[in-house]
Amino acid sequence: MTLHLAKLILNLQKARQDLSDPYDMHRTLSRAFAGPRIRSPFLWRLEDTRPGEPAVVLVQSETVPNWQQLPEHWWVDLAQRVWEPETVIHPGQWLRFRVLANPTVTTVPKGVQAQGSARGHRKRLGLTKADDQLAWLQRQGQRLGLSSMNAVVVRSNRLRSTKKKGHSITVVTALLEGQAQVTDSAALATGLKTGIGHARMLGLGLLSVAPL
Repeated sequence: MTLHLAKLILNLQKARQDLSDPYDMHRTLSRAFAGPRIRSPFLWRLEDTRPGEPAVVLVQSETVPNWQQLPEHWWVDLAQRVWEPETVIHPGQWLRFRVLANPTVTTVPKGVQAQGSARGHRKRLGLTKADDQLAWLQRQGQRLGLSSMNAVVVRSNRLRSTKKKGHSITVVTALLEGQAQVTDSAALATGLKTGIGHARMLGLGLLSVAPL
């Protein structure tokens, strides 16, 4: 499995609207993957930068992007690399990681539980407490083939976006960083490709890893 990872430095004037709404950002980035043979989605994340610094967005995909299809002068600098998770990660290895995610839990109303008809009544709730967010990450880590996870919540807030036809959406986000040991490299490779959690179209779920 080959992944294409790009780091784009944006033109603040040209990308101002996209920077103000993650739905618009996703729609613009999608232009780089437009074509009749495009089958796989992409993951992206707007990186934290200091005041006055250029805006940076990371984009990862299986499909080779064509950045020339973005609006003219939308980005001012670009760095790209191609990598294969299976050749970089292996069982027993220690990694550091970063992910901006939407930690959630799915609940069912008590009355519905008593009736035994939970289908169609499930509700997804965003987790706002740091302990709950870290517990969510631990569960994700087990699914990803990671153990001995040590993580912190760097920041947490609410992300708002206005989708098509004026419908708005608000999701809880948490920037999580830490280190963990690989127990299942195949499971981790899959998670790196697909991302973790929900609201991936809004720039959430891209898991970045690097060997310690």
